[in-house]
Amino acid sequence: IVAEQWEDASEIARAQVKRGAQILDLCLANPDRDELDDMRRFLEVVIKKTRAPLMIDSTDDKVIAMALTYSQGKAIINSINLEDGEERFQAVVPLARRFGAALVVGCIDEVSMGVPRARKLEIAARSYQLLTEKYGIKAEDIYFDPLVFPCADGDKQYVGSAVETIEGLRLIKQKFPQCKTVLGISNVSFGLPAAGREVLNSVFLYHCVHAGLDLALVNSEKLERYPHIPVTRLDAKDFAG
Repeated sequence: IVAEQWEDASEIARAQVKRGAQILDLCLANPDRDELDDMRRFLEVVIKKTRAPLMIDSTDDKVIAMALTYSQGKAIINSINLEDGEERFQAVVPLARRFGAALVVGCIDEVSMGVPRARKLEIAARSYQLLTEKYGIKAEDIYFDPLVFPCADGDKQYVGSAVETIEGLRLIKQKFPQCKTVLGISNVSFGLPAAGREVLNSVFLYHCVHAGLDLALVNSEKLERYPHIPVTRLDAKDFAG
């Protein structure tokens, strides 16, 4: 994108779809560039290469509004949360309603990010009530993101957070069965060597799917399928708990 090689960049999107991606998450935020112009120029090329639905990943309301006009069917907006109260809801929800888009809702509020499972559910419940009762969003258009934190970077506040995400995900799916869930899987392995990341990402994804995960943000070209991991690389004792 920085080199403005739009055709080459769009080939990355096509390769993701060829490897099984069902939705394309598009994030072109760069503090040194014009995100609105980059997103427009990229979309003009990428929609000719693939017909996959789009997830518009931006914090800029103008970028989201423009990108939704290129959407090939139903799009998803990534994301909103309650970190600044309802400010983000007020700015983005009208766009979702205007274009018929779904919304990724992060488990963050004015107090903190939801790390323990109970906090994830608490924030999701508040968001659900606001979105469905105050803003008129359908339950099936809400995609909760329980959040994923690095589990091996030495930060004590995130010790055990991978399990909390799995169990928080399970609680949210049980409480709100009409809603969907989404996670940025690779965050769990941040800081690990590449080989270790591949295995941990696959194991984490496997358990999240069993807990009710609907969408996973992954690099489909690099994803190693759980059943294909050699036993020499996967010792169950290493991942217990």
